[in-house]
Amino acid sequence: MKLSVCATLISLSLMVGCQSTSLPSTDNSNTPTTNEPISSTSTTDKETICPSLGIQPVTVTVSDLWSEGEVVTDAYTGNIAQVKNGQITLTPSRHSGGLLLLESRAASESTTEKVDFQWQSATFYHIATDRFYNGNSWNDHSYGRQSAEQGFNGGDIAGLTQKLDYLAELGVDVLWLSTPLEQIHGWIPSKDGNTPEYPYAGGATLDWTQLDTNMGSEQEMQTFVDLAHQLGMRVVWSVDTAPSQPSLSDLQQFGIKPSSENNLPSYWSEWQPKDGQNLTNYLDDFKNEKGEIPQWWSEAWFNGSVDVTTPRFFTNKPTTAVLQVSGNKNELLSEWITAWVTKFGIDGIVLSQSTPQLTELLEQSGSKVFDAWKKNNQYKALEGSSFAVIDLKNNNYFIPQMYSIEKQCLASLNHQLDTSEENHLSALTWFGKDKKPELSSANYVQYRDAASALLLSKGGLSVWYGDESAKAGNLYSMMNWDEMTGQNWTLSAHWKKLLTFRGNHSSISQGQSLVIKQEPYYAFIRKNDTDKVMVVYTGE
Repeated sequence: MKLSVCATLISLSLMVGCQSTSLPSTDNSNTPTTNEPISSTSTTDKETICPSLGIQPVTVTVSDLWSEGEVVTDAYTGNIAQVKNGQITLTPSRHSGGLLLLESRAASESTTEKVDFQWQSATFYHIATDRFYNGNSWNDHSYGRQSAEQGFNGGDIAGLTQKLDYLAELGVDVLWLSTPLEQIHGWIPSKDGNTPEYPYAGGATLDWTQLDTNMGSEQEMQTFVDLAHQLGMRVVWSVDTAPSQPSLSDLQQFGIKPSSENNLPSYWSEWQPKDGQNLTNYLDDFKNEKGEIPQWWSEAWFNGSVDVTTPRFFTNKPTTAVLQVSGNKNELLSEWITAWVTKFGIDGIVLSQSTPQLTELLEQSGSKVFDAWKKNNQYKALEGSSFAVIDLKNNNYFIPQMYSIEKQCLASLNHQLDTSEENHLSALTWFGKDKKPELSSANYVQYRDAASALLLSKGGLSVWYGDESAKAGNLYSMMNWDEMTGQNWTLSAHWKKLLTFRGNHSSISQGQSLVIKQEPYYAFIRKNDTDKVMVVYTGE
């Protein structure tokens, strides 16, 4: 378990992978003749095209896109070739895995044309802030939090700011942060009830009106958002829409008394279960006959759009903007959450456990306050910016889809990603395991080709932090800054090449896709009204 703590990531990263779909076999006598384009949604045969031509000069038929005499560039190497008899000949880079990223020379030299941003085709970089980079060590143990195996590791907003140049150079569009809102202060039990876990990635919100001190100050957040905007990147937050059970630290700090204190040590967070108990039993002495803790969030806060009263414990909380009021739960949540839009100009929020009613309200109120923020901060707002509420449960923006890279070549992965549903948000699983293996010469090709398939796919993308540098370990291991050498660096450079190509061509994410049946290589075309490219894959 990654706590309720990880609700947003679970929605994306632990979904069942899509079934593999094979590409048409070149041996099928009923398939179109050489170089005839077929729709990527066509019926397919059982065999998968996995070219093995390798890194050598390859002659490619390009007459579907470029006229005789036109000059075509391979964006990966910068090499050029002139179309003769409807063909060009180029050699893929040895670092590309057999890829040619073909564009017109005019497009490669253009610096004025800019691809309009679209949420539905954006590249999201999903960051668990606590595990990314430690910019301020002074906040590592806020609220008296202790070091633990499943605890806070020090990453913060200041650390994100220090790495903004890296993220801009990588070429992502949207920085998707784990919630920075104040979480419960202590530990809560793991799913099995036997391990204490801190909500370092969210999922246990205590106060929607405060930033968690482990994440940093409001000034640090303002600096981060402003600089991200200056570098052309948008910022969205994961936001929980239901409160959490309290930790023992919260109960003690906010003066919530148990029926008997005889069972508790001086520091309640040091409580240990007795025989026959596990870590979930610490709440037993605090509940009334209805099974509730009267001073905490009532059961109504965990239900739909209902009238609620704010919890009494806020009267003992030193820092909060929560008033002691009664009202509609959705309206209170919307007021608290959209206040951050007014304050910082964040570009959107991601919800994993919302309801259609709450999502609609947040879309309306969020867009309204975002438009007001843009009017008052015209020098800070990105051109054509709009506010996004991404509801992963109710699919108002994206249908999250996961793809396994195991035992598949780029061609088969590309076909899966190309034929997925509209407005999907694609991400990759890693070898079908909870932990990614350490990058090695034996698995480098899988890492590289997985990146190629993902970054050349249609629709929106979700990149988990460290995907580009083969961060090993579990999903929440620390970002591997110390490993940015050798193969890890080469892989990261590959990601940058492909993300730059994607960022320069709207047709990759938003265009019509046509697969070219051609031996000894595999190729596909992407084109829309304003842009066109061809990707050629020769294998190794």
